[in-house]
Amino acid sequence: MRFIVADWGTTRFRGYLIENETILDQVSSDEGVSALRKGEHRGVFLRQCGRWLGAEPNAPVLLVGMVGSREGWQEAPYASCPAGPAEIARALVPVDLGDGRKGHIIPGLFCEPAPGAADVMRGEETLVLGAGVENGLVCSAGTHPKWIHMRDGRIERFATFMTGEMYALLREQSMIGRPATEPADPKGFDMGLDAAERNSGTDGAARVGLLHLLFGARAAVVSGRMASNLLGPYLSGLLTGDEINGALAQFGRPSVVTILADQARADLYAHALARHGIRTELKNTQQALLAGLARIVRQHAAP
Repeated sequence: MRFIVADWGTTRFRGYLIENETILDQVSSDEGVSALRKGEHRGVFLRQCGRWLGAEPNAPVLLVGMVGSREGWQEAPYASCPAGPAEIARALVPVDLGDGRKGHIIPGLFCEPAPGAADVMRGEETLVLGAGVENGLVCSAGTHPKWIHMRDGRIERFATFMTGEMYALLREQSMIGRPATEPADPKGFDMGLDAAERNSGTDGAARVGLLHLLFGARAAVVSGRMASNLLGPYLSGLLTGDEINGALAQFGRPSVVTILADQARADLYAHALARHGIRTELKNTQQALLAGLARIVRQHAAP
């Protein structure tokens, strides 16, 4: 089956013509959702992908990512967990492409990872459904890492952490990260993991709290107890370690975690999780996206 996809994020537009799970043609631009005003999305899509619509008159059209947010083409209400390809296909939101053609926005998911808590995702659900994990724990490690519990091929629940964004804020806009210098010493990452592990309370040590540890990092540098080139990696290790502590507290301690990320980021998670005795398996994000889209479009096309 051939189908057309717009993977439309905050900063980038990526279009694909796909047959089963193979890319036949692709386009990309910097016309992400944040660069557009209401009413501009259809024109961008037609300019980028219009030739495929003419060449493939029967191909389904899927739009995934922030295109379904409030700032996107049309808001697509979140589907609720647990959800698999069938539930997501039933929640697709149509948009008018002109000449009687419809595209469909993949809605994203909502869940309550803990009583009184709320969480959402847009885009990662498609990646995870294509990762090939029927039962187990998946970490989609980006700016806002998401830990997703899969059961019987469906997304049971998930939890999002602010790790990447918090690191950027601390480094670029906070007094905490201001003393950091380059070139950074990667040994600081393990020092941060050590601090996060001590703060988990699992070894009987008193928890002092992440906020105290963050300020303590600056204090260590300005007092001369930590070299300034250790500070950046230390903050990354501390935040990553705290994220992993939180994820394992919510989802338990599996023997293996599947990682969806680029190689450099996946290596950091593999290193951090190995300290907990947990193996990791890296999945290619583009292949996972294609496989997830194929599962959804087959459900959508099913009678």
